[in-house]
Amino acid sequence: MVQHGRVQPAATSHSDFSGEMNQSAASSDPSSNSLYSFNFEKSIQPAEQPPPEAQRYQQQQPQPGTYLVQMPKDKVFRMPPPENAHLLEHYTRRGKRRRSCSCFRVCAWLLLALLALAVVLVVFTAVIYLVFKPRQPDYTLVSLAVSGLGGIGNASSSAPVAFSPEFVPTVRADNPNGKIGVHYEGDGSHIAVSYGGVRLADGAWPAFYQGPRNVTVLVATAKGSGIRFSQRMRAEIAAAERLQSVPFDVDIKVPVRLQLGDVKTWAVPLRVRCAVAVDRLTAGAKLVSKSCSVKVPFLFWKD
Repeated sequence: MVQHGRVQPAATSHSDFSGEMNQSAASSDPSSNSLYSFNFEKSIQPAEQPPPEAQRYQQQQPQPGTYLVQMPKDKVFRMPPPENAHLLEHYTRRGKRRRSCSCFRVCAWLLLALLALAVVLVVFTAVIYLVFKPRQPDYTLVSLAVSGLGGIGNASSSAPVAFSPEFVPTVRADNPNGKIGVHYEGDGSHIAVSYGGVRLADGAWPAFYQGPRNVTVLVATAKGSGIRFSQRMRAEIAAAERLQSVPFDVDIKVPVRLQLGDVKTWAVPLRVRCAVAVDRLTAGAKLVSKSCSVKVPFLFWKD
């Protein structure tokens, strides 16, 4: 039946459709109906692995209930735990004892070496003394010729005058040893003549070898130039010449080596100091007094 030109659906049709919808909604699983069946499929992608840095970080993560404190390496001070403190003290004391023992051993060995060397030197010296029986040579100033000081006694002259004195000492060397020779070396030798502490002339000792039981008389020369005396000193020398006793000091230094059989010793300085007085200031001057002393270090002489 048509009302106002509109077509109304039948009631049965509406009820059938509603019933179908209600029945469809009442069903528990929509997929049970063949008309509304769906198939949900999702592709499973493999899980991405974290980078190595993240893995290491995960491995380093502390366990629950623990704490991780990071500090710079140069700020970490390593100290032994309290239960090992006695071990540290023990090892420290043992290290100190070992060091002290090592130092003691070194000092002991050094002392023993020095003692052994001293014993060897003493034995060697004793053998030399018993076998060769060394005796100190004797030195005597025989004469002292003087020149170049003429007119020095003229005390009335106040003008300064330069002198060039020359001295020729004659020395007698006596070697009383029967098995020892003496080598006198010219290099490094020195002869000096002075008056009242003022150096007047210098020279050198001649080099020669003096055999056992030998007496040698040698002549040396000492010269000076440009020597100026004060008026007081010239007056003193003039008064001493009038008294025929002009004092001079003669100092001789010469290196010597001893010949012990086929062995030559090391060089030692021989020093001879003579205090003499001459009667006049000429080449023919004579000694009116003399006193000589001899010093030879590091040699054991028997007087």
